[in-house]
Order: sequence, then structure tokens, then C-alpha cells
Amino acid sequence: MKNQNNNEAVKKVIDEMNVILADQFILYTKLRNYHWNVTGPYFYALHTTFEQLYDEMALGVDAVAERIRTLGFKAPASLKEYLKLATLKEDEGNYPHFTEMVENIANDYKSVGIKLNATAKKFQDELNDEVSAGMFYGLVEKYQKHVWMLKAVLEK
Repeated sequence: MKNQNNNEAVKKVIDEMNVILADQFILYTKLRNYHWNVTGPYFYALHTTFEQLYDEMALGVDAVAERIRTLGFKAPASLKEYLKLATLKEDEGNYPHFTEMVENIANDYKSVGIKLNATAKKFQDELNDEVSAGMFYGLVEKYQKHVWMLKAVLEK
């Protein structure tokens, strides 16, 4: 990284990564909630889909946390930290209609994808860290595809 000695620049990007990690964990938890509590005519398909998505999200959470560690920082790892850092909101005690579940998940993926994309660009442009940028761009690609596929469920 060209600015590796510029600890302040790296720290600012790590702070953004911490928010992304927290948002991923909130989304992971929401996917679990919806997996367990979905009902309706698309129960089986959505139950299965939400499970696939939370399994994949667990890998994404791990990848971001391990990248934070690789860059020499501690990764937040408690629910209290995640709730303080996250921009996504939990669906605490809420069990919406399956269409709202799909909409919520699609919107959350979109939100996290936007943050990932912006942070990847900073890694690339400001820190010359192509490895972190590439990893984040890969997650953005997955998340954009999930948004498309989830929104397709809602089309009439």
C-alpha cells in the first residue's frame, strides 16, 4: 500500500470496514430471523433461500473481519459493538409478511454493497491496496446479484 505509513488514512478506511462488518452481521442475523419465521405460499423457497444467504453472509463476515486483522487492526466482535457501529436496523420482534422480508433483505444488501463499493474504491485509489479492493468488489458483485434476484421475487 503506497500510504501504508499514513496510519490515519488506513485507520479511516478500517473504521469504514468496521461499519461494513457490523452491517453484515446485522444482515446475517436478519436472514436468520426471516429463515426461522417466514410463512406464506413461498415458505419453502424463501426458507431455503434465506438459509443459503445467511451461510454465504457468514463467510463474508469472516472475510471482512480477517481482512481487518490482516491489516493489523482488531475486528469488532460483540453484539454491543455491532449495534453501535451498524447503519442497518435489526428487525427486533418483527415478523413481517414474506414480501416485506424480501424487500428488507434486498434493501440491506443494496446498502451494504454501496458501502463496500465506496470503501473498495478508497482502498484502490487512496491506499493502493488492490487486494482489499478486489475482495470488496467481489462481495459487491455477489450482493448486487442478490438484490436483483430478490427484487425479481416481488415482480408482478
